Amino acid sequence: MRNPNRAILRPAFAVMMAVALAFSALISPQARAEQYEAGYPKLGSSQELFYGHYVDRDGKPMSTQLLAVHSNAAGEKFYAYCIELDVHAAWGTDLQQVGWDQFPGTNRFKTDAGVRAKVGWIVQRSYPQVSVEEIAKAAGVEGLTDKEAVTATQAAIWHLTNGYDFRGVLWSHYAEHVDTDQARQQRVKKLYDYLLGENNTGMQETSGPALRFVVPEGVGEAGTKLGPIVVESTAGTVKLLEKLPYDLVTEDGTPVDPQAVPTGVKLFLDVPADAPAGEAVLKSSLFGHANAGQLLVGKNQRTQTIILVHSTPKQVDAEAKVTWDAKPAPAPTPTPSPTPSPSVPAPSTPAPSTPAPSTPAPSTPAPSTPAPSTPAPSTPAPSTPAPSTPAPSTPAPSTPAPNVPTPSNPVPKKPGLPKTGF
Repeated sequence: MRNPNRAILRPAFAVMMAVALAFSALISPQARAEQYEAGYPKLGSSQELFYGHYVDRDGKPMSTQLLAVHSNAAGEKFYAYCIELDVHAAWGTDLQQVGWDQFPGTNRFKTDAGVRAKVGWIVQRSYPQVSVEEIAKAAGVEGLTDKEAVTATQAAIWHLTNGYDFRGVLWSHYAEHVDTDQARQQRVKKLYDYLLGENNTGMQETSGPALRFVVPEGVGEAGTKLGPIVVESTAGTVKLLEKLPYDLVTEDGTPVDPQAVPTGVKLFLDVPADAPAGEAVLKSSLFGHANAGQLLVGKNQRTQTIILVHSTPKQVDAEAKVTWDAKPAPAPTPTPSPTPSPSVPAPSTPAPSTPAPSTPAPSTPAPSTPAPSTPAPSTPAPSTPAPSTPAPSTPAPSTPAPNVPTPSNPVPKKPGLPKTGF
């Protein structure tokens, strides 16, 4: 069978543009469903299937595949996955689009809103709604092929809707599927686990790609993290088309790659405190398939219910702005009024007092009698010193008392003895 991957990637119609500046991109699929020509859509033939690999079901092989859907008389084809495990397809039958709540089956897609949301997430985030390269990167699977992607995706949908447990890939049913390469088995299992894992947070019913930015109202202020900013989209990440003046960060401050901005996550614009007033433009485009997520059922007879994953190419655009003012300059600090110092009286310096001179009582020294030339015995007169009575001194506070010499009374000399000759 020819590989329809080329047909899947080849535009069926010219790319249609739709601006999603509001939430109109995420409105009810019935309100924005693409119109089909009269007499269409129709289920294709078994020869138009794009096969994945066979999987084991209770020891028996079960095929996985994309079903072809004819969208118009020109033969343009859409592709879809099965929603039911035990209902046969009526090849060539007329189909009609219905809402998820009109599913005619009885499995978990009918009864469990959580299952419907998880199937919707898989349809929008897996092949062929996104390329093999994109889904391989998201799931961390190296060397993934389109057949392996189809196998893992269909098995994951059946697990949700019918409780099917993937036990491995069979390669022996047809010659083209014979492959015992263990690495291939692991790649299918790894993608299967990713599609059913914690990353699958569910997605409500929608038709085709959707994109919008949810930004805070009003004007922010420099020096803060402006947000939260949330990208709402059917895609897992989007690429910003214009460079932002400052980093887009997560709640913990981790910078975000503008080429792969995550959707459904609270983000913030980290505007520094010294930034002038300004704005940042968030702008992105998303390419997808207009009818992806639509449910198709038999119009006149019961047949396998299918969900579209590939159809007319479509692009949606979204744009939003975040604005901020400069951080206000701090108010000047008022100069404090001088505090009057307490009045301290000037120290008084007492006038220096000059104490009265102390005049000691005169002392009368004994008269001295000079010796004659011819010494003769001299009888010195006894000297009786006058008692000295010192006057009390009163020290001045700061000025030392002047030294006043004590007057001395001359001692009267006693007349000498007359000279005596020989």
